Amino acid sequence: MKRSFMYGLALASALLLTACGGDSSNNSSAAARSIQASGAGFCTPMQGTAQQGRVVTSWKTAPGDALITHPISGLTVRQSFAPHWAGNVVRLRLSNRYSSLPVTFTNIHLAEEAAPGSAKMVPNTECLLTFNGQPSVTLQAGETVVSDWITYPVEAFRRVGVSFYAPGLTPQVTRHLNANEVLYLSLPGDHTSSADGSMFIAAPEGYTANFLVIEALEILAPKNVSTVVAVGDSITDGSDSTTAFLSGQGSPLVATDQRYSNHLQRRFNSAGMPFTVANAGIGGNELLRDGWLPQFGKALLTRFDADVLQTQGVSHVLVMIGTNDFGNPKPGQAPTSDALIAGYKELIAKAKNAGLKIILGTIPPAEGTVTELLPVLHGTAAARRARDETNAWIRSQTLSDGMVDFEQCLEDKNRKGFLAEEYNSGDNLHPNPAGYAAMADCVNLNLFERQP
Repeated sequence: MKRSFMYGLALASALLLTACGGDSSNNSSAAARSIQASGAGFCTPMQGTAQQGRVVTSWKTAPGDALITHPISGLTVRQSFAPHWAGNVVRLRLSNRYSSLPVTFTNIHLAEEAAPGSAKMVPNTECLLTFNGQPSVTLQAGETVVSDWITYPVEAFRRVGVSFYAPGLTPQVTRHLNANEVLYLSLPGDHTSSADGSMFIAAPEGYTANFLVIEALEILAPKNVSTVVAVGDSITDGSDSTTAFLSGQGSPLVATDQRYSNHLQRRFNSAGMPFTVANAGIGGNELLRDGWLPQFGKALLTRFDADVLQTQGVSHVLVMIGTNDFGNPKPGQAPTSDALIAGYKELIAKAKNAGLKIILGTIPPAEGTVTELLPVLHGTAAARRARDETNAWIRSQTLSDGMVDFEQCLEDKNRKGFLAEEYNSGDNLHPNPAGYAAMADCVNLNLFERQP
């Protein structure tokens, strides 16, 4: 009885703080700090939250595959990211979607990152997450689970770290390819609750620097807040937003959140608009067909339900997809622009049937595309012609709820079909951080209606 009373008291306090700090400016900083400073309700398990507000997605990634195994048995994994929406009641979503075997994790901790890209956490900010009251969770093959709700203050762009221990064999781990973050693996043992980063080693970029198991951080928000899902391929995912192309070295911008979805969130925050942006991009992804390589994910038409429609709090989807349909070297002929347009129409119907607003983005320039190892066709005459035909349709169609002309915003004014030099990461395909910021600036915020 006393335990139930304490739950109720903590819930009421957290909801009051969320309501006070959850206005259109997303300014719950003072409330979050007051919880942390006083210890009132901090890390307290919550009950009955689903009826008390709106569940939205403060951060998200899209799982892609589980075929390339990471040796994490008997180790602690630590990975960090930036929430997009502030609040005081949160839960973590874990995915075993693409694994054919069960996997067990224990002592999953949430903590505040000490510095961008660091393995060190801020002392006394760590919080143990539970699953049905237990510190361990086993995800069956194909299963997705969420942790219990807890009071834990997060702020927009105040980065947090998730640490978990894998006590047994992990022959398959569902992952998101290329997190554009530093993933840390520990020396043997359970170091999940330690703020000290000295026991952790950065995983090699391009090999294991992926998001493992974690899929979303969900938050209890005021009822006027909703989620915008940005979905697409590597350009939505943020490739080359943190890495100097072909160098193998992280840039000084690592862990500073330079994806276009991050910049779009900053614009929403500055405008005082009640939207949180969830990123469902996957590198190499295509609209019509499964990825050329397994880690490039299922076709967007296939994964749309799981990665968009099932995202918590979604009201709008911003789609930019197609460059890989024309550019990835796969057996058989590349699809025509008519085939891609038919796929767009199917996507629009899916969104509309679910009651969502859908906005289409044109396919950015890709002339002269080069990669480190993989032969690609993005810059061929055939790919350019199909891209031009598709973009012309996107600009003229009236089926969607709006359009963003990413191609026009990123294109070199003196070389049609090429990325502008100031926006080019070096591979003629992916924007650099300035290019990703320009993409966000291209988005007309009037396309997003304030929720009642």
